Amino acid sequence: MTLFEVARVGVSVEGRRLLEDVSLTLDAGELVGVVGPSGCGKTELLRTLGALRDPDSGAVRVGGRAPSELSFPVWRRRVTYVAQRPVMLDGTVRENLHRPSRYASVGATPDEDELRALLERLALAPAVLDQVARKLSVGEQQRVALIRALGIRPSVVLLDEPTSALDPEATARVEDLVRARAQTDGLAAIIVSHDPEQRARWTSRRLDLSAHRARGTGTARHG
Repeated sequence: MTLFEVARVGVSVEGRRLLEDVSLTLDAGELVGVVGPSGCGKTELLRTLGALRDPDSGAVRVGGRAPSELSFPVWRRRVTYVAQRPVMLDGTVRENLHRPSRYASVGATPDEDELRALLERLALAPAVLDQVARKLSVGEQQRVALIRALGIRPSVVLLDEPTSALDPEATARVEDLVRARAQTDGLAAIIVSHDPEQRARWTSRRLDLSAHRARGTGTARHG
């Protein structure tokens, strides 16, 4: 059974149509790269798939069910969006990583040993847990945001340039972690990356948005 389905989705921002008729099916464990010209709507597509904005048209389903059938909080736990510039909440890294467990749609509290292991796996010292999250570098915040997302055990993770602020070693660690979760847990991922070499080694196929740009769309401000 298909894990995730995007059926003829259209995307508009502030009344301006960006994309139309975007379709994709995703099985458990698949990693798909999103490509297209700068400004074509890659980021806004991920936000739409994550139910952070409504599609203009079409439908999105996980496990055969739409956001309105699951409730939007449950959808966002199962289909989790990680922004290129992560949103860090007030407080320490530990508090940020534990914050999702307060929501009824998540429930489980992260295991402290697992959090430390994930930090070390992404080349972050355990001492970072006690640091103020908003004072971390962008690269550190990107890795914390990924750990926070994986901690709620989503079915699908939507990654928007997740390694843009990382050096090659940290980038490789992020790629390895997502690949490992895909193999062991069946995590599926849709990944925006402007690096063709990264897409080639990290994803098994591509979703090219070039053919889905709405008529009359020129260079837009949105990714």
